[in-house]
Amino acid sequence: MNRFQCFNHSIRLVVLFFCLLFLSCEEAFDVDMPDNLANGIVFQGVISNDSPPYFFQLTKPAAISAATRYYEGIEDALIVIEDVTAGIKDTLTLIVPQTGEYSGTYFYYYNYHKKKEDEVILSDNVFPKSRGVYATTKIYGIEGHTYTLDIYYKGEHHTATETMIPKTPIIDLKVQEFDLDNGKPIPWAPIISFVNQPDVDNYYLFYIEQYSFPVASIGKLLDTREQWAYSILSDKFLGDEVVDLLVSEGESVKRLYPQSGYPVSADTIFVTLQSLSKACYDIYDKAIEQMRTDGGAYSPTPTSVKSNISGNVWGMFRVSAYSKKYGLIDRKK
Repeated sequence: MNRFQCFNHSIRLVVLFFCLLFLSCEEAFDVDMPDNLANGIVFQGVISNDSPPYFFQLTKPAAISAATRYYEGIEDALIVIEDVTAGIKDTLTLIVPQTGEYSGTYFYYYNYHKKKEDEVILSDNVFPKSRGVYATTKIYGIEGHTYTLDIYYKGEHHTATETMIPKTPIIDLKVQEFDLDNGKPIPWAPIISFVNQPDVDNYYLFYIEQYSFPVASIGKLLDTREQWAYSILSDKFLGDEVVDLLVSEGESVKRLYPQSGYPVSADTIFVTLQSLSKACYDIYDKAIEQMRTDGGAYSPTPTSVKSNISGNVWGMFRVSAYSKKYGLIDRKK
């Protein structure tokens, strides 16, 4: 009854997936591809109710090489985000990654919330995929505020508008083992309780992790693990009060067995519940549908994945408020 669907966090895999479909599908179908894929762009990132700044990445959709699968960052675009409600317009600044005397990838930027220069240090393997990162310089993510995105690149103008839907608090979280029909136990899966906002359609993005990190961090922006612990949910078939809902483990490109994506090495599990607009929910929904379609005789015909950003743009402009709760794993049970 609870309709969970999982999303592979990298929208680029959908682009690669299209290429495979062209070779494998026998039934004709229409895909809303850019007129010229080589001239398209990929935009990712989120404005949250975290303290700023917020980070975004703009890249080309085709990998630099088949061997590395790194994507060329776009560093000569003009990106403007406006808080329409507050009347604040923000021209994003480019952050150029650096390697220093010691190991690691370094990002230096001005943290206008803390009013000081700041830095983020990630691992060495992040550097090849870290170009094209931009940061906000003045706006704050505020529930109920409307934001517009404007991207100017190579004479083209791409736009989007999103409103930050208020967060839904997680009122309870438990962590316990579950048995599957195949006899394999789910290791320490989280179950949560929350109350849907009344008289509106609610759409959610869930995320599971072993440790707590900001939703809009550079680390999450550039994360390319094989397991993305994201899942989406509509409240269409839910009551106002949701009690003991098993949170999906998310999507994986390499899963050893069902439910193998749940965290098992730490003593805590953090669950983040983010608000989604209907437009962003639909993008995730279609992307999941595409990735679960293998082109076989019994597979449904693929459908279009559209962005909420105008023009030849992959990805989405998302603003989300979130709540977070953690549970302790009692391994003595």
